[in-house]
Amino acid sequence: MLGIKDLRKNSQSIVCALTAMEVTFESGNETLHATLYSDLSTISSAGVVLCPPHPLHGGNRHDTRIVTVARELSKHGLLALCMDYGSYGRGIREVQHILDAVAFMQRKGISALGLLGYSFGAVVASNAAATAEADGFVAMSILRHVNDLTAKLDFEGPKLFVHGRRDDLASYSDFKRLYAETKGVKHKLVLDTDHFYMDNYPTVIKTTAETIRRFFQESLKKR
Repeated sequence: MLGIKDLRKNSQSIVCALTAMEVTFESGNETLHATLYSDLSTISSAGVVLCPPHPLHGGNRHDTRIVTVARELSKHGLLALCMDYGSYGRGIREVQHILDAVAFMQRKGISALGLLGYSFGAVVASNAAATAEADGFVAMSILRHVNDLTAKLDFEGPKLFVHGRRDDLASYSDFKRLYAETKGVKHKLVLDTDHFYMDNYPTVIKTTAETIRRFFQESLKKR
C-alpha cells in the first residue's frame, strides 16, 4: 500500500497560469469533445487522460470529481485531458474512444502518459491502459464489470486504486477481492465515503486529488 505520508512529502506553493481549453479529436466517424487543463507557464511531456463515469447516467467531462483531479494535476505541471465518450457502445466502443484520446495527447508531445477512470470509466480505462501500455493507471471506485466489459488489471505498470468503504455500487468487499487479484505494482487509498465521494466531500476529494497527483508525478517521471 502506498504510504499517504510519503505521498504528502515536499509540498510546495506553486505559481502557475492555469487554463482550460475546449478541444476535439476524431474517433472513427465521430468528433469527440474534451477539456484540456494545463499550466501555460510550463512545458510538459507528461499527461493524463481522465475518463468519466457512465454516459447514460450523466457521466461527462464536466464531472466534478475528475475535474478536481485534472486541476490538481495541471497545477503541478501535468497536462490533463477530461474527455467525453462518443456514441454509447456498452463499454466496448468506449475503449477505442479512450485510445483515440491517448493518440491525441501523443500528438501534443506527451511521451509519458497516465490513464484515470472513475466508476464505469475505471473499467473502460483499465482495458485501454492494457492496450496503450500506460505508464500509470488510477481507478476511482472501480467495478468488476460494466455491461459487456470486464475490468482488465493484469497489465504491467503501476496502479492506484481509490475506493470508499461505504460504496454501495462497487462494494468494498468486492473491491478487496479485485485488488487482491490485480497483478504488478499496486497501491490503494481507502476512504470513509461512498461511491460518489459525497460524504465529507471537500476533505475526501482534496485527499483524493492530491494522492492521485503524487502518484502520477512519481509514475510518469520515470519515462
